[in-house]
Amino acid sequence: MRTARNLAPAGLAAVLALTMTPTAAQAQAGAHAQAGAQVQAGARALPVDSQGGSPAAGLTGAGVSTSGGAVHAAPQDVAYLRAAHRGHLAEIAAGKAALGKSRDRDVRGIAWRLIRDHRRLDARLRGVADRLDVRIPGSPSAEQRRDLRAVLSRSGHRFDRAWLRLQARAHEHALWLGQRELRRGHSRWVKDLARDSAPVIRHHLRAIRAEM
Repeated sequence: MRTARNLAPAGLAAVLALTMTPTAAQAQAGAHAQAGAQVQAGARALPVDSQGGSPAAGLTGAGVSTSGGAVHAAPQDVAYLRAAHRGHLAEIAAGKAALGKSRDRDVRGIAWRLIRDHRRLDARLRGVADRLDVRIPGSPSAEQRRDLRAVLSRSGHRFDRAWLRLQARAHEHALWLGQRELRRGHSRWVKDLARDSAPVIRHHLRAIRAEM
């Protein structure tokens, strides 16, 4: 397992990746297609229909339609998958950036946890998106990239404070996204993602607020 020290040199490279357009980021992601098998292996097993049918059959009638054997997620489920995925990408990049720039032990500890946990959460999300045939973006949003660049313009203690504030807002938004999915979502696969992600996100948020 790589340590925080091993990841630190990659921090600035991760931030530079945020400045790419989504198209460029997707092209870069294509270079890692061989990692798809690992993502699939990292995803949790998905539930089947309570009557013993296939996963697709279990979703039919629950806001997810099937056509020609393909499974199509409802709009709310698609929106959650895409927004949550962007959030994971942003948190991973932000964590690497903090490892590369912060000298505060507690901030670096939080950054390491963000990288580790959001990678795990995103691996599971990508597995669900693949099963539902949902295309997910290849980079954080323009707003997320802009916000991180603004934080990186600071140094020392000011960087740490700005970074913590940004992570607090990001995790609050992630919790809101999950709550909306639980209220409005249709796919139990996607709702399970939102439900299971919440404790991890809340744990991050408590740690972040404790340092603010």
